[in-house]
This record gives sequence, structure tokens and C-alpha cells, in this order.
Amino acid sequence: MLWQVDVPGPACWQPDRRRPSHIQEEHLNYAENGLPAWLGVAFEWSEELDPRPLTRAILGWVDRHEALRRRFAKDGPAITSATVGPGKSIVHRTELGYYIDRTELARSLKNVFDAQTSPLRWPPYALATVSRPGSTTILLASDHAITDLYSLASVPHDLTQLYIAAVRGVRPKLAPVQSYLDYAEAERVRLTESAVNGHAIEHWRELIEANAGQLPHFPLPLGVQDQTMQRSGRMWLLDPVGTREFDRACRTENANTAVGLFAGLALAGKRLADHQDFQTVAPFHTRDDLRWRGSFGWYVGMSPLHFRVPDGFPELLRVTRLELVRAKETARVPFSKAMELLGVRLRDRFMVSYMDLRKVPGSNCWARWRTSFLISCNADPHEAYFWINRSHEGICVNFRHPGTATARTSTDNYLAEFAALSRRISGALPRF
Repeated sequence: MLWQVDVPGPACWQPDRRRPSHIQEEHLNYAENGLPAWLGVAFEWSEELDPRPLTRAILGWVDRHEALRRRFAKDGPAITSATVGPGKSIVHRTELGYYIDRTELARSLKNVFDAQTSPLRWPPYALATVSRPGSTTILLASDHAITDLYSLASVPHDLTQLYIAAVRGVRPKLAPVQSYLDYAEAERVRLTESAVNGHAIEHWRELIEANAGQLPHFPLPLGVQDQTMQRSGRMWLLDPVGTREFDRACRTENANTAVGLFAGLALAGKRLADHQDFQTVAPFHTRDDLRWRGSFGWYVGMSPLHFRVPDGFPELLRVTRLELVRAKETARVPFSKAMELLGVRLRDRFMVSYMDLRKVPGSNCWARWRTSFLISCNADPHEAYFWINRSHEGICVNFRHPGTATARTSTDNYLAEFAALSRRISGALPRF
């Protein structure tokens, strides 16, 4: 079943002068290539669905987050937007069919999400349910323009609370949240050219100059570049016990899990390809103010990571930690703004993201809800991306890379070496 949010008529929309964030503007300009760029989340309820309270839950969720009630339009380079107020939305239900074959079901859902999540249509998100006797799977896909992974990670808890409240006829147990639109406008006001941190621009300049005017590539060969669909997958790096031991080992050296993971990736590149420096681009969250903690939006800034890879593990942790501190400050300047000031147009080719999701509301229920995160297919011939997430179940790596045989071999070897190093750090294998 497809659950489509709509409004009764065009008069519901009101022009909104608040500007998109820098990262939204960049994405909306790039989105003109027409390729899907959605993120998604799927989770399961151990009961059959009651459509009326789910409809109320969806509408409550849309009313809760203003970013879900905003539409964008482009007129040449100009981007305008309009919003619709709370209580104005409606939901249409469409039967998608009956499926026995899981592969055919997955293909059908992918096609629906690809078609329904364009950033220049509204809504740029789609919600579907898969019902079976005794359980229901809920899937949400949203164009990246209005969400980040942290926002999506809150959806299972929020929709569950809204659904339970609708079934019981009570108010949902959810704290009020602020609007991403206010954050985006505040970012615009804050980031006048004279206010941009010069150290952040110099950080980017150093990385670009070290790569002959480009951003870093994956440390191993990816093969002949073509438009073959990328390969994506997921690998569990450490279980809960191994994760705790990994964290303990890093803290013994005045570091933390994030530092240890990036150090492990750097060491894997050195061991496999003799890279004496580690270079990548990494996203960092920008929810530094508690006002934005529960808000639905794209609270991410990109930053360079570039550090030497010494032989000693304590020294490697030290230089990694210092670079991550520097990178978090650089990420306060939006990527597009930094590229504008440097006078270049570049896109990241090798990206590594780390997130600790244990404090996301409801994350302790993810195993029971069979929660998983989804991403649209891509045919980019250069991008090698890794999303490393820590949850109550341990640490996993989601990845995608060009669809060549060489890229598959290189990525598999890199991840295998990274996993072995992670186990060594945790103490499960002999140390270095």
C-alpha cells in the first residue's frame, strides 16, 4: 500500500521567503540530472495494520515537521519555496498489488520510490506498507533535500508513538520540535562572506592541492569508469561486545570510537596500497544547538580529512584525533560556500561517514522492529561511499561503489582489512 500525502488544493500553499540551506541549494541544482537521490528507513510492527490510525499518525508526523510541508520550485538559477500550514494535509491510499516473490516486491518498491521522491515535486517523500498475517513493514523513502540519516533514524519511534496514540485516542508522547526552515535561514544570515572562517577554506585548499586540483579518490583501483549501476551492501564490523572493547582500547589512548575507526581505515590503505597519508571527505552533523535535536532536516556539513599514517598505533590515534577536531570546525562552513570562495566546482569521490545512533529515540527497539536503512541506486563511475554506524547492536558499514569487477575486489579487500584491524584494536586478535 502506498500512502501519499497531498493537500486539498493550490490555495493551501503560501509563499515562504526563508531561503534553502546551502546544502539544499547545492542538491537542488545538482538534482536537475533527474537521477534519484533518496534515503530510506524500513521497520516492522508485529501486528496487522489498522489504516485509520496510521493515516492519523502520518498526518501527525507531517504536521510535526515543517520541512515535510515545504515545496521548492526553480526559475533558472532562482529557487523559491512555499509552505502549507499544519492541519491542511490529507492522505491518499493506493494499493500496489500482491506479491509472493520478495525480489519482485523490492523491485516494485524501488520503482515507486524512484518516481515519488524528486526534490522538485511535492511531497519529495513516499511511505509504503507491506502487510502480511500478523505483521506490517513500514518503509519511508525521502529525497536527500529534506533529510539526513539522523532524521530518518527518528521515524520508527515517532510513527510508532503517533500510531499508538491514534489507536488509543490520546496525545502522543513526543516533545515539540523546531523547524529546519528556521535553521536554514539562520545559517544564511550567519554565513556572510566576511564571517566565513578562513581556516576552513585553507583546510579545503590543502586537500585540493594535494590531489592535483581534485578531491580524493578511493585508495585502491576502481577499474574502467563507466555508467554501470553501482554495487551496494552492508557488513557488520563488530558485535556489541567487540564494540565496547574497541571503544575501551581507544579511550585508553585518549581517543574514542570515531577516532579508532578512521585510524583503522587509514591503516588499511597503508597496508594494502602503501598510502602514507589518509585522505577523504567526511560529513559532520551541525545540530550543535539543542533546539535542533529532534528537528527533521539536513543538518550536515562536509569537511576534509587529511593526515599522515604513522607506524605506531598510539601516534596514529593522536594525529587522527587532531584532524577530526579540525574537521568538525571546518564543517561549519557549507561545502558549496567553501567551493565558491575557492573558485572551483568539485564533488566528493571518496566519502566516509560515522554516526553514533544510540541516543536516537527508540534505537533500543531497532532489533525488535527489524529496522534497516535504505539508499537509492546510483550509476556514478567515481563515488565510493562508506557509512559507518554505531547502534546498540554494534558497528556496521553500509557501502556503495562503482559497479566494476575491479571496484568490487578492491572494496571487499579494503573492508576485510579494515575489519581485521578493528578486531585487533578491540583485542579479539593479536595487537599490531
